[in-house]
Amino acid sequence: MKTLRLTILLTLLLTACGAPEKPTITLYLAMQRGDIEQIERHIAWGSDMNQLDRDGFAPLHVAVRKGRLAITRLLLKHGVDVNVQDARGHTPMYHAVLGARPRIADLLLKSGAQIDATAWLLDAARKGISEREVIRYLAQHGANLEARDSKGDTPLLIAIRQGNHKLAKHLVNFGADVTVTDAAGKTALEIAKSLDLRDIALLLQRNGAT
Repeated sequence: MKTLRLTILLTLLLTACGAPEKPTITLYLAMQRGDIEQIERHIAWGSDMNQLDRDGFAPLHVAVRKGRLAITRLLLKHGVDVNVQDARGHTPMYHAVLGARPRIADLLLKSGAQIDATAWLLDAARKGISEREVIRYLAQHGANLEARDSKGDTPLLIAIRQGNHKLAKHLVNFGADVTVTDAAGKTALEIAKSLDLRDIALLLQRNGAT
């Protein structure tokens, strides 16, 4: 009975203050739909806006991954953790950058998001991400194009081994060393030729590889 009275009192107070009504759908569903009104209701009613959902993402991850700038801005305005990690340890900034969403990434940066440009570039290369915007953003935010992974490969060497001409082209255009060698001493051009990647070999030669 006491709990019911408190609930009624809280409802009356919120209504009197012009606060949003109680949400009628779950936060998970509101985020999936991009329902700003319902999200605002959840914020007003004290839902945990940093809690991971059943997919392993916090609301900010969902907003960023779906490219919803307005909802991202709303969540940041209400103080969500800009560096919250998902179930795999990735932040919203990681998803913004590797998802090629520079406007959202810039907004997150202004709100205190951290960026590990070099590690993310290697990760992008391993994932075969070939969008120019991803490479540009990481390069402009300090990524070391010559960083090596655990096998001794740079992002360019990773791209070559994948036969990913588009990624290799972007890396070269942003300054990757076309004369780089792998851990065994084989040059990028030798690797490309050994894999019969003629387009990549030509790309390397046109940019100074011999």
